[in-house]
Amino acid sequence: MISVPISLAPTLALALPVAIIPLLFLLHRHIQQQLHQKNLQLLQQMKLLRQLIGGFQRHRGLSNGLLCGDTSLHEPLRTTRAELDHLMATATNTDAGSHLDTWRHLADHWSRLREGRTLDANNNLAQHHLIIRSSIFLLEDLAYETRLSENKPDLAWLPLIWHEVLQTAEWAGQARALGTGMAAAGHNSAEQRIRLRFLYQKIHLLSTLAFRSLRTEFDQHLPAALLPLQQAEHQVSNLLNCIQQELLTDQPLTISAGDYFQQATLAIESLLTLVDLTLDHLQQALH
Repeated sequence: MISVPISLAPTLALALPVAIIPLLFLLHRHIQQQLHQKNLQLLQQMKLLRQLIGGFQRHRGLSNGLLCGDTSLHEPLRTTRAELDHLMATATNTDAGSHLDTWRHLADHWSRLREGRTLDANNNLAQHHLIIRSSIFLLEDLAYETRLSENKPDLAWLPLIWHEVLQTAEWAGQARALGTGMAAAGHNSAEQRIRLRFLYQKIHLLSTLAFRSLRTEFDQHLPAALLPLQQAEHQVSNLLNCIQQELLTDQPLTISAGDYFQQATLAIESLLTLVDLTLDHLQQALH
């Protein structure tokens, strides 16, 4: 057994902590690098999901309009389906980490949905609602996992994007799908008007909350997003006016399915643009 002279004990006691400090620093830097890389991978998944959500929403509206009688929507539906196939192929080559099972579920659901096994408009809408809801939930989970807004006042607005803005876009997407079917048929039922009025109220209430809060946050922390925010407010207002004037009536409908689809699309894309700006802002901050 090797003994240490008593006179050297204090020196060793001081030297050991000093020697450990560089190791702790290297360990901390390694952990930070791993976290940084993980967040970049999460953002990559979130960007892909954002594109899928927009594509699923578009596919829902076009397919419902086609099922309700507007054959002019066949070609844009085919194009949208091909774009979604490409996005799903990209997803299979993405490092999904702990969310692999959820991604596989989305891919499986899409493989069945794209084949159009059902010719029933209501079931078609329900299946699209389900896959979009799953996609939004996954995006919210990924956003939470990044923890990018924790203890960062300048990013405190992020949850508004992941929830209020995305959900407003989804309510608008449902209104687009339902309204496109109504316009394609040239008439509506009392049940459809009740559902559309519900969607109208959801869009109005949630967008008002989101826009008011984001206006304050963007003014302080992200001025570049103020103009897109104003454009989103304008387009959502136009959509609500269109719904009120053209669809929430018991008279025969005169607006074409294509015109209504385009009007609703402008509102949805303006909302999703806010999501895109947020993802780009976060990616730049990580580089």
